[in-house]
Amino acid sequence: MVMVMNFIKYSKLYFAVALIAVGLSVYSLFSFGLNLGIDFEGGSMITISYVGERPQIDEIRNAVSGINEISGAQIQSLGEKDFTLKIKEKDISSEVFSAVLNVLPGEFDTSVETISPVVGKELKDKTLAVIGGALIAMLLYIALAFNSVSKPISSIQYGISSTLMLFHDLIIPLGILAFLGHYYDIQINVPVITALLTILGYSINNNIVIFDRIRENLKTEFKLSYSEIVNKSLNETFVRCFNTSFTVLLVLIPLYYFFVNEESLKYFTLVMGIGIFIGFFSSMFLSSPLLVSWNNYRNKKKKS
Repeated sequence: MVMVMNFIKYSKLYFAVALIAVGLSVYSLFSFGLNLGIDFEGGSMITISYVGERPQIDEIRNAVSGINEISGAQIQSLGEKDFTLKIKEKDISSEVFSAVLNVLPGEFDTSVETISPVVGKELKDKTLAVIGGALIAMLLYIALAFNSVSKPISSIQYGISSTLMLFHDLIIPLGILAFLGHYYDIQINVPVITALLTILGYSINNNIVIFDRIRENLKTEFKLSYSEIVNKSLNETFVRCFNTSFTVLLVLIPLYYFFVNEESLKYFTLVMGIGIFIGFFSSMFLSSPLLVSWNNYRNKKKKS
């Protein structure tokens, strides 16, 4: 016997949870701001190439952490012999550079590269443009793809619901990153942005799968109300969406611990894991129930 869940019954509770989470995320963003890495803010990157065996990343991190003049340092390994030290100082003084060389163990060669804040600003602007363009493109795609959908909900409302969910799926990870950046110095870098864009793709994929099932059921289930059709569609797609999200999380968990010393990849997997969970929640418990709420509101308005 297949268990049938009632996704619509507690939709107000789901909406309340989502609004609280979004509110806290917005508060976190305004209170702490995003801790942008040197990819966006500019800074310096010191590449250390060891002649012999390279020390462990934890040993290097502990050594560098004692240098007070360095702020927001990120360490990333490059192969078996090299690693990079990224810091937010755009012009490294000879004293700071000497301090770095003195605390590092072993024999090595060094090279320094400066990342201009102009380049960082350009990358920041392009990132915002890409995210904004992706949201608009997804809205238009869903509106066109569901243009022939049966009433009572218009295709543009499907698009608006999906876009609101994408905002939800984006703002909550950003709020968490703002909190972690303030208290644990986690920085926003290119891999993190890649994770955020990937989250949007997963979220919209789940929504399209559910909306497509709603569209098919509207053509065949004439005796059911719109609320019942949506609930039936959610039950029919729940296992598929759950399995897709769960299998991704199964991969991300070992990756997170495997890249425990690779800060950029570690944060990529962390953001991906948070986003996949939030995206699954919004697809199953928010997006389609929101359509039902709109329909119910319209029906009440007609009667009054």
